[in-house]
Amino acid sequence: MILAMGTQKHEVTTDQTFQAVYEKGVLRPLKPLGLKEKSRVTVTLCGESQWREDFDRLMRKMSRRTRTTAQKEIESEINQARAEDKAIRRATRRSA
Repeated sequence: MILAMGTQKHEVTTDQTFQAVYEKGVLRPLKPLGLKEKSRVTVTLCGESQWREDFDRLMRKMSRRTRTTAQKEIESEINQARAEDKAIRRATRRSA
């Protein structure tokens, strides 16, 4: 299941992907989502097999594109991007 966050009553600043169970007409997340009460979100359902197929296709594409790049360089760029994302999220939380 893919959850794309929307913005209405409460500002939600990041996308989340999580697993849920559909029971008695209600989607129940398997883990807490950390959302404020009454947060509005847009939910996009994607079956597990379709998601896995899309993910595998993306991984094959990325593997082809990074074949000539050193693993350490890739890891370094990923770590840098994660640090930048964390800094943005912290700054967003502070200004809220």
